[in-house]
Amino acid sequence: MSPDQDMATTDTSPQPLRWIWVAGGVLLGSILISLFVYMVDPQLERPAVTGLVVTLSLILVGILVGYRSSGETIRETAIAGLILLILTAIVAAVVLKIRVPVVVWLMSPFYAAILTMAGGWVGEMLQGTLEEAHEDKAIDWPWVFVSVIIGFTLSAYAVFLGQAVLSLTPMQSLFVFAASFLVTGWIVGFFSPGVTMVEPAIAAGGMVILDAGFVIVWFDTLPQFQATLIGFGGGVVLALAGGWLGEKTQRLREGRKQ
Repeated sequence: MSPDQDMATTDTSPQPLRWIWVAGGVLLGSILISLFVYMVDPQLERPAVTGLVVTLSLILVGILVGYRSSGETIRETAIAGLILLILTAIVAAVVLKIRVPVVVWLMSPFYAAILTMAGGWVGEMLQGTLEEAHEDKAIDWPWVFVSVIIGFTLSAYAVFLGQAVLSLTPMQSLFVFAASFLVTGWIVGFFSPGVTMVEPAIAAGGMVILDAGFVIVWFDTLPQFQATLIGFGGGVVLALAGGWLGEKTQRLREGRKQ
């Protein structure tokens, strides 16, 4: 191997930022935030709901950009998230005449960057950019965290959008919430290398804890203890079933390619 070839193979210098994906993330996030806020809280009368929708939109932007872009674009998602949250705060303060607390301006760079980077990391994992299969591991913990982030985003979107757009009853909302565990398991089972049925089941507990935490923090109310226990048990079963279905779908797709 020549010295030039050796330098090329061992070059670990950071790649230049791809601003096209930063711009794409900002555009996509602007559309998602505007659309979801309008559907869930059109009069902006519930700051907790609006804040939760913005939070979920930042995560979703990171996931979509990370998954759709070629190569690794986690830095790009962080910058896009930062710009998005600053634009959102400016529109809220200047256009909508909503008083934005100083703490929001101070925390927005860290808050937005962390959320979109987490989403970008999940998108890269789904794309297969970051990790190969680890057959020797009993539990592949990165995919547990992927499951938690996807499951929390799906469950929150499903419940709030379902109630706002379809006027779901509490029982119907519970069914939609349960279905989000099944879908999360399927996504992880389908996109992850190797066999990852257990990982979504473990993550189900984290999903329930996150959902309960956001109910407490954002809405200042305690979730029912019985409902939380049912969520733990049912969520584990549904996520495990979804992972099994995802693995089956993955094998069917691989069989057709051969």
